[in-house]
Parts: sequence; structure tokens; C-alpha cells
Amino acid sequence: MRILHTADWHLGARLVERDRLPEHAAFLDWLLETLRSEKIDALLVSGDVFDAANPPQDAVALYFDFLKRLADLKTVQAVITGGNHDSASHLNAPRELLKRFDVHVFGHAGETNVVDLGGAVVAAVPFLRERDLRQATAGETITAVHEQLRAAIRAHYAAQLAACRDLAQGRPVIAMGHLTVLGATTSDSERDIHIGNLGAVGADLFSGFDYTALGHLHRPQKVAGIETIRYSGSPILLSFSEAADKKSVVILDLQNHSSVPILLSKPDPDRQKNGDRRIVIQNLPIPTTRQLIRSTVNRATLAADLQSVPAGAWAEVTVKLDAPEPDLDRQVREAAAGRFEVLKVLADLPATAATPWQLTGPALHDLQPRDVFRELLQEKQLPSDELSAVFDELLALREAKLTE
Repeated sequence: MRILHTADWHLGARLVERDRLPEHAAFLDWLLETLRSEKIDALLVSGDVFDAANPPQDAVALYFDFLKRLADLKTVQAVITGGNHDSASHLNAPRELLKRFDVHVFGHAGETNVVDLGGAVVAAVPFLRERDLRQATAGETITAVHEQLRAAIRAHYAAQLAACRDLAQGRPVIAMGHLTVLGATTSDSERDIHIGNLGAVGADLFSGFDYTALGHLHRPQKVAGIETIRYSGSPILLSFSEAADKKSVVILDLQNHSSVPILLSKPDPDRQKNGDRRIVIQNLPIPTTRQLIRSTVNRATLAADLQSVPAGAWAEVTVKLDAPEPDLDRQVREAAAGRFEVLKVLADLPATAATPWQLTGPALHDLQPRDVFRELLQEKQLPSDELSAVFDELLALREAKLTE
């Protein structure tokens, strides 16, 4: 059986108010062709299908157009789980209809979210919200919440593993998940998915599964050096912090007996052997339709330095200055001369030259709400620990309400 693992589409996402829909449309076209040409039997999408709980209608239309074309292939089953950006009820609304086309959707966690794909059994675990895992009580400490969350996540996966094994009868068992696993590398475009990221877990949580298809972190990566626990990463570059990333999907070849040869169109050296079962894993690169570039230039050689930025790219330009220049943004955009689009201009000033109106740190729209609140507490010299904990709890309640 051949399985393709992807995640974190974030349909409807924008970057500095630029629309990303054309890039997402190009990815979904490529994905459909890949499913056909690589003879994929099952597609796993591990959360964050959309960028927001109430996505724009053109993003919703793109999603359903993809599912219609997927059903037209008549050869690919799909399992789609919700992420922390998704509305569970929004994803689940058409689930009974989609099931008729072999598309299995799990917006929120149930007692068992198990799908039998024939060649493998999948524990389709979506993002686990705190209300899915525990009942909050008055007077709890952050440490107690931390311990209860991790214990509940571990218990949930243990129950899914047991249910999968009962059904699998020796066939490969795969876990899906949308969470942070300790030892993985983050980027600027992710947000904490539990209060203070208390839901982060160790890779040992997935012991017993033959492969774990993760979502939430946007960089493609193995976790803790383990070949069979992977984030597929997002299919397009979602922030300038990902500018150097090479986007990809993961393809798995599963066989119940190692004596049966596995043929790959693009062989990969990453292999995992497990008893009489063999899993061969390969990363398949996704074509880049929009380059994001981070460029650091000198003020004196601004125009010449910007020649290295590829035509048509979106750029974040940091200019090294000796003193503040109020019209720096205009100068950089004029130097780009329309050859590429400048989305951000940052000033790199000596510490003695920095002024309150021109900081070298991130812009406001680059910060998460809790970062802004902590800056405010520091500026007002208010007690940070207690107020930060209250703010985190209120923020988590707001996000939970938005994704209901």
C-alpha cells in the first residue's frame, strides 16, 4: 500500500495582506497529479486544512473542488483531521456525505477515531483541545494543568493504539496527530496550541505505531532522529522564517512481509524495519511557485545588493544603517524597481542609534498576542507571572470559542 502524508495547508492564509490562494491552487493541482502518477492508495492530511476557523469562501471552494477531483480519481482514500486553526464543526459538517466517497473527516476527537484503509489501520487523531481531555477546576496550578494535559494526551493515544491493533490483526498501524513533539524545530508561523505550549509531548508517546503522520510544525522533519515519526511540513512557505525550507510531502510504502519487494519511482535511503513488516519512506519535493527571500543589504550599496534577489520573489529586506532614515521604506522599494515585491523593510541599526520609532525587532503584525501582552507588562513593570497565566487562560478560551 502507498500512502501520502501532508499537513498544514492553511487555505486562506495571507502574508502581509497578500493572497496565497494561487499558490495553494497550484499545490493542490500538483498533489492530485502526484496521487495519480505515484499510484497512491491513501492520502493523510494531518490538520490545519484552513488558516482560520471561519475561512474565506474562495478557500472553502478550493477545498471542495479538490475533494471533488479526488473522488473523481476513484483510486484514493483520504483521512483528514482537524488542526488548531480549524473549526471542528466546520470540517465535520459534510463528513457523512464525504464518507461515501472514501474521504474520512475527523474535526474533533472521539473515543476512537480509527479508519481501516485495507492495507493499514489509522488512528485519525485531530488536534486535542483541552476540553476534549480534562475538566478544569478552580485553583489549579499551571504545573497541575501541565501534568494532566500530558497524561490525558498519552492516555488518548494509548486507547487509539489498542483499538487499532485489535482491528489490524498484524497489518501496519499508523497514528495521525496535530501537536508539538519535543525535539522538533519550529518556525515563526506557528502559534502555541495549548496554554504556554503545555501540550508538548515526547516522541515515546508514539511507541507501538509503525508510522506517525504529524502536523502543526511547518518545517519537514523527522522527530528526535526517528525515521517513522515525521512532520510533513506546510506545502507552501507561510512566513519569511521558512524562506530556506524545502517543502515536501512524505510517501510511505507498506508491506506486510519483507519478502515481497517494494518498488519506488524515486528510491530513498530512509528505511524502517519492524519484524516481518517493512516501511520504506521517501520525501517528495513540492515545486515552489512563489519564492520568499530574506535579504540583508548595506545602505551604501543598496541597489547593487538587491540584484541578488530573484525576479518575481516576495522579499523581506534588512538594511544595515549607521543612523535612522525616515524614508528607508521608499528607498528600498524604488531600488527594487518592480523586479520583485518588497513586503517588509527592516532597519539594522547600531544599538546607540536605535530610536523608539525605528526598532530592529519584529513588527507588531509579526508578534503573537501573548508576546505583545508580555511586552506591555514589562513596560508597565507589572507582576508578570500571575497576569501572564490569566492572560494565557483567557486567550485559550477565546481560541477554543473561535474553533467550536
